[in-house]
Amino acid sequence: MKRVVLLLMAGSVWMLGQNVKRLASHDGACQISVPSAWEISAIGGVGGSADRKVSVAVGSPQRASSFEALKQNAKKIYPKDKVTKDSASEFEMEGQSMNGKPNVYRAITIPGSKYCTVEVMYESGTAADARKIAVSLKSGK
Repeated sequence: MKRVVLLLMAGSVWMLGQNVKRLASHDGACQISVPSAWEISAIGGVGGSADRKVSVAVGSPQRASSFEALKQNAKKIYPKDKVTKDSASEFEMEGQSMNGKPNVYRAITIPGSKYCTVEVMYESGTAADARKIAVSLKSGK
């Protein structure tokens, strides 16, 4: 696998010199980058670390009528999360997932009036580590 450097927000570098692979939503519309050692589900959109201490779910919601509606729904689904970013094209929250594990949730707009979402749940590492994965969310096409 090709060695890559994934540049993230504000010029910070993540996974410098590490092998990474693509984890895509079930429909392929959205993707994130994860370490190459991670396991990815055959059904798509779900993966995690080999030790099962970090897991991710990438999606492309089809039923959201607008980005505002998607954000409001996320706030209801994750009531223990605090909003950390809220703009017309990006939305992020951090806190506690439905299963009680710490999480980072991110949603973005993509071309065609569509959206990508990712939730990173972790038992090891930090919110900053989870954020680095969530920030790699982008259109898969």
